[in-house]
Amino acid sequence: MKNNMSALDIRICLSELKDLIGAWTGKVYEIDGTFLLKFNPPEKERKELVIEPGRRIHLTEMKYSTPDHPPSFPMLLRKHLTNTKLTEINQPDMERIVELTFEKKDKQLILIAELFGSGNLILCKENREIIAPYRSESWKHREIKSGQKYRYPPKKGKNISSVSRDDLKEALSEEPDIVRGMARNLNIGGPLAEEICARANLAKETSPKELSDSDYKDLQSAISELLSAEVSPRIIYDKEKPIDFIPFSFKSKKNQETEIFESFNSALDNYFQKISKQRTESKGKERLEEKLETVKSRLEKQKNHLQELEAKAQETKKEADAISTRHKKIDYTLEKLRGIQETEGWEEVEEEIQKSPETREKWAKPIESIQPSEGTIIINLPETPVSLDFRFSSFENASRLYEEYKSAKGKMEGAKKAIEETEKELDEIREKGVKPSEKPAPKKLREKEWYERYRWCRSSEGLLIIAGRDTKTNQEIVEKHMEPSDLYLHADLKGAPHTVIKGKKEKISTSTIEEAAKFAAMHSRAWRRGLANADVYWVKPEQVTKEAPAGEYLPTGSYMIKGERNYLTVPLEAAIGIWKKDGTEIPMCGPPSAIDSHSDFLIKIKPGPEKKSGIAQKIKEILQDKTGREIDLDELMQILPPGSGTLEI
Repeated sequence: MKNNMSALDIRICLSELKDLIGAWTGKVYEIDGTFLLKFNPPEKERKELVIEPGRRIHLTEMKYSTPDHPPSFPMLLRKHLTNTKLTEINQPDMERIVELTFEKKDKQLILIAELFGSGNLILCKENREIIAPYRSESWKHREIKSGQKYRYPPKKGKNISSVSRDDLKEALSEEPDIVRGMARNLNIGGPLAEEICARANLAKETSPKELSDSDYKDLQSAISELLSAEVSPRIIYDKEKPIDFIPFSFKSKKNQETEIFESFNSALDNYFQKISKQRTESKGKERLEEKLETVKSRLEKQKNHLQELEAKAQETKKEADAISTRHKKIDYTLEKLRGIQETEGWEEVEEEIQKSPETREKWAKPIESIQPSEGTIIINLPETPVSLDFRFSSFENASRLYEEYKSAKGKMEGAKKAIEETEKELDEIREKGVKPSEKPAPKKLREKEWYERYRWCRSSEGLLIIAGRDTKTNQEIVEKHMEPSDLYLHADLKGAPHTVIKGKKEKISTSTIEEAAKFAAMHSRAWRRGLANADVYWVKPEQVTKEAPAGEYLPTGSYMIKGERNYLTVPLEAAIGIWKKDGTEIPMCGPPSAIDSHSDFLIKIKPGPEKKSGIAQKIKEILQDKTGREIDLDELMQILPPGSGTLEI
């Protein structure tokens, strides 16, 4: 299975990232060693770039589970890179290194991603002085530490994009075969070296000593052909499992199962998501087996302990019963023993015990052994040998053993209960598995509807209400999406968003107009000012015009309203719920009555003192608790009203 990108993979991937140039940088996240950089390209949808040091770099459409409290390094990247403009993306000398250059006013920063070995991510100043690395490292030829100048690692081979025939001969001269020679000395890896051999019609095991000038010419042609090949990205599978990704069709892999993608970035995104999912599932299975073995081992120990308790209880009961049955014989022996010991001492007792049982006196015949220092004696009874404390009577010894028996029986009940609980735990683990100990694999994002580019909600009657986010989207709302069957609304405040109800052939109801007016108000400055109410007017589309009166000028994104305006005074209030569409659950923010019509629950919000980010975090936790799924905090920030607020719990 291929686990990282080759130099050629990186080159082709970067060629598709032109749209990122000029993008403004947003937040940076780290998810288990993988970095997610968010970008806002001019006039395009937001893009997200994945960088996993040592392995990959590409755009992603996957939904990553981002941490609520980012580690220190991504926070440092946020501090330096947020609101900077991405101006360059380079791959120096076709190495497995990517440099992203950012500018902010007159300052320039470089983020260097090393995609070889264990990898690294290094933030540098314009002069390449290291501000901070993800991982500090030191070798004899260079140091990756704050304050040091960043230096490239020593070159390990020729640059395949500019290799001459003499370079090729030199690269292969000391190698056992051509495929290993190219893999090592052109820094391209085995699969690409094999493809060059296949395109040159040369067996990969061929010794360089056997190559003719014509063969070297064919190898050079194959390399040129690869570098200029038309991109046709694909993932290669083996028994439905992804094992490789390639930027175009490989002759060496022509008989293998493949999946073709529109872009190489998309192929990379899907491939790494699939193997991440496989890796997560594999680790899950390993954890399951480890957990099962741990619980099975505990169960076996518990069963062995129960057997020991049962054996001990039976033996104790047997001894106690035997003592009760033979109490006269035992008391006679004990009384004689104590009497002789008191009058003549232990020497006389021991002398008698040392005789054979047949020649002993009657009281000593059943004694097997005696430990004076411990106060114990073992007497052989017909039922079983018993151990007694010779300082006490047979009744007292039997009572002690009966108490031990009862205690053992109690422990047996506890052991049986523990076994039942362990067996239940074992069944639950087999049925449900174990909880993952790491972040889940990223999931593919749903395809967003066109209107999610704007502020939006659905009225109680299901009509779409949209509003602009900025000057550009405000202009699009009016000039691109407003139609004759719609209605136009605007809060009577400067800078309020253009709002449109997307109507149908039938007349738009007063209840929908009122909900749209509340929607227009909640996204205006009235919310930020903490007002209780706001005035909103509505007109027909034909009343909205870009034509200014003679001698006047309309700024970009501004419009004139002809004729009479219809005013409403509406309260400043909002709610968030979950709108279910085609099996997908989408967070939606709008007037409470509208949200209540489409969601099983709603969370009410009003203008207030709490920061928007704090409100969003609380709403995220509530929604996740109610839906049982991950909620994107950024998505909530996008749909909430501007400014601070307060939840109505």
